[in-house]
Amino acid sequence: MGNNARAGNSAGGVGTVSRRPLMYAVVVLLGLILLLTITGAWLGIRPVVLIGFPVAIISATALILALLVLAAPNEEAPQAGELADRLALSFCPTLAIDANTGRVVMANAAARELFGPARVAVGAGFSELLTSGAPPRCRELITDALRDGHADASACAVHTRGGGVRVVHIRARPVRDPERQIVAVGFVANDAGQAVADFAGVQERLMSNISHELRTPLNVIMGFSELLTSGTLGELADNQLDAAQEIHIGGERILRLVTDILDIGRPQSYHLPSEERVLDPAEMIRRIERLLVGQARREDVDIVVDVPEPLPPIQVRERPFKQVLYHLMLHGLDRSGPGDTVMVSAWADGVLTITVTDSGPAPPEGEIAGEGLPELTAEQAREQLAPPMLGLPLCAALAASFGGRIVARSDAEGSHFALEMPIGHASPG
Repeated sequence: MGNNARAGNSAGGVGTVSRRPLMYAVVVLLGLILLLTITGAWLGIRPVVLIGFPVAIISATALILALLVLAAPNEEAPQAGELADRLALSFCPTLAIDANTGRVVMANAAARELFGPARVAVGAGFSELLTSGAPPRCRELITDALRDGHADASACAVHTRGGGVRVVHIRARPVRDPERQIVAVGFVANDAGQAVADFAGVQERLMSNISHELRTPLNVIMGFSELLTSGTLGELADNQLDAAQEIHIGGERILRLVTDILDIGRPQSYHLPSEERVLDPAEMIRRIERLLVGQARREDVDIVVDVPEPLPPIQVRERPFKQVLYHLMLHGLDRSGPGDTVMVSAWADGVLTITVTDSGPAPPEGEIAGEGLPELTAEQAREQLAPPMLGLPLCAALAASFGGRIVARSDAEGSHFALEMPIGHASPG
């Protein structure tokens, strides 16, 4: 930073007062004395008069300046110097980060408004502003900026004032400072990313409400209906027993629906460990269809399921299998327009094949290459919401996790996206 600024927050936490203004004052006063001397010699004024008055003025001025310096508080000003000027002039929220410690040195008013004063107080950690699901490039901005002279990262989710989350574009630039390596970090609003963050917030509240307001009372209802049907609470008449059994069956059906919604919409559940189960593919397809039938109706798209019963059972981890089915069918809806039909068919001939056919543009034919799934810890997988729709490469990677693959082809009937997997497959441990 420039030498005319106060030094920042030094190792001892004490700032220093710049003496450069005093030097300027001395130079100006000496210049005045020289000017008066030349003028007096030219006008013939006596030296005593010429020198006495300026010396008195200079002495009084020097005394005042000395008193001001001695009385000046020896502490760091929160908004002083070149760095403070840069931050104050920034239209976007901006922080000054010490590259060696990764901690905040200074924040402008916009940053304090966005994050809250406590999150950007001097000494707060930059990494603590980022959510657990922020991409690695967002966390490595400081290092990248020092190495390359600048660094940018998009789609970085940050914690904001009041416990909110916002998706921003972050720009990092080194700032000249004689004592420390300082990086200025600016946060630029991302409207599209903010829409995703807003959706994630709504989704999180919805999933919490579904879990608390639906699943909990459903378990209670099913518990009492089971007591009634088993005769634990006493014998029932035949019509009463039939009614209790209908309540129990209906509760089981709704509970499966709620569980499917939570598995698909709440966490990135394919990262969580789960045991293999023997599943009925036809039943799973119809359960996913019930999740999407409302959206299809709103978009004026028909979902037609053509699945022979019975299909041979499969042994697979339930959560990722449901994720792949759901996003394949959602992908078909996304490629369809009003009045179109999405056909879901399945058959088994040594290999279980579940195909989603739509009327969208023909895709490149062949097996879809998988894209590596994000590596999340179990805690992050529980906290981070699933995206609204997985792309086909991610679906292919997810299918590969339980021994399947996704193949695309097209013909006169439309575009086909097929999940193929061995029957009775046992996923690798």
